[in-house]
Amino acid sequence: MEVKLVVEASRSRSGVHVERKLAFIVSRGELIEVRGGGELVKPTYSRGEARLYKVNLNPGELAVQIRFVRGLKGRVRGYMVVYDSRGVEVYRVVVRKRKIRPSRGDRSYHWVVERVVERLGLNKYLRKYKLEERRKLKA
Repeated sequence: MEVKLVVEASRSRSGVHVERKLAFIVSRGELIEVRGGGELVKPTYSRGEARLYKVNLNPGELAVQIRFVRGLKGRVRGYMVVYDSRGVEVYRVVVRKRKIRPSRGDRSYHWVVERVVERLGLNKYLRKYKLEERRKLKA
C-alpha cells in the first residue's frame, strides 16, 4: 500500500513560527530517512519548501511521520505518527512541554518512537520520552 509522507522546512514571514516535518521508514529495525526528489508541494508557512513522497511499504515495514512547530517563546510541540505497511495509522504520540505523551493507538509501537527520538538527538531536549509501566493499584 502507498503511504504519503511529507518532508518540510518552513518558517513564517516574521520568523516567529517554524515548522519541520520529517519522515522515516523502519525496515528490519533500521531507521531510513526519506530523502531525495519528491513532488514539490506548498509549505505551511511562506518561506521554505515541502516535498511529498509516495512510499510503497513492504509487509513488516513501518513509516513514521513527524511534525514539530516552534512557536512563541521558543516552545516546541507536535506529533509523531506510526503507519503500518497498509498505510493505516497504528500509533500516535503528541509532543508538548518537552514531554512525549501517547495519544492513540497500540502502545507496543512505542519502541519506534524511542528509536526516532534517539536518532534525532531529541533525548537531550525531552524530559520524558520513554513509556512508563503503569502500576496496578491494590484493591
